[in-house]
Amino acid sequence: MLWFALRKLAAFAATVLVTLWLIHALLAAGAGGQALGGFGGWLGHLLLGDFGVAADGQGIGGLVAARLAVTVPLALLAMLLAALIGAGLGLLAARRPGRLLDHALTALAEIAGATPSFWLGMVLVAIFATGLHWLPTGGFVPWQRHAGGALLSLLLPALAVALPVAATLALGIRDAVAAGRSAPYVLTAQARGIAAEDGFRHEALPAAALTGLDAAVPHAAAIIVGTVIVENVFYLPGLGRLILDAAAARDLGLVAGALAVLILLTSGTTFLTQLGSRWADPRRRGQDAA
Repeated sequence: MLWFALRKLAAFAATVLVTLWLIHALLAAGAGGQALGGFGGWLGHLLLGDFGVAADGQGIGGLVAARLAVTVPLALLAMLLAALIGAGLGLLAARRPGRLLDHALTALAEIAGATPSFWLGMVLVAIFATGLHWLPTGGFVPWQRHAGGALLSLLLPALAVALPVAATLALGIRDAVAAGRSAPYVLTAQARGIAAEDGFRHEALPAAALTGLDAAVPHAAAIIVGTVIVENVFYLPGLGRLILDAAAARDLGLVAGALAVLILLTSGTTFLTQLGSRWADPRRRGQDAA
């Protein structure tokens, strides 16, 4: 487990370093190399927590931190919804494989998985905000003003990000559970006189849960990126909106600082979920293979 963690940490550091270099090179080329300075100096300031000053004179670090108060809770809520919806639909479809409910849920999951989050966001607004008036159409209620209102502001955007991921997880969990029913350890348990459902519950379900956790690893970072896109559909003052506004104002220093934080978030999320998935599986916890 230690060597696995060290390898993933090295991959995380290399990914962040190369991506930051690409961001700096592209933005510096667009600015004629004047706005950002050299890569080494820029990176050194980032490592010290100095993101520089935006075009309007405000500190970039403070601007980014304020927007993270929207983006991070939105991403966490989307991850929670994706896990709950994906696991629920996957287990429901797997209870009666080959039946009408299984086919219907599988078809819905395939459609949802292929639907872009921004389009889902517009559909959800049309149904739950404009049509039913249950939730706000957009905007954000600050946390310090009303925490419940802030959560309601994030619910539709989180659903828009979560549903495609939940659909993919549901299909993976459904297939894992279906395969688990005929797995050798379940058949062996039945041969020992253990009821089929008991053997399935104690042997197949844990294996299916680990399969679902493995499937969730690549989607965790995708949720972070999805929140940045969906923020602009719902007019949320998060990191995605900050990047768009800074790009429109040609404030390349602010764009670079915000993108650097976004890269750290996505790469860090992938690194942590990889470690969590490996640690949660007792069969692989003591292995060093990647």
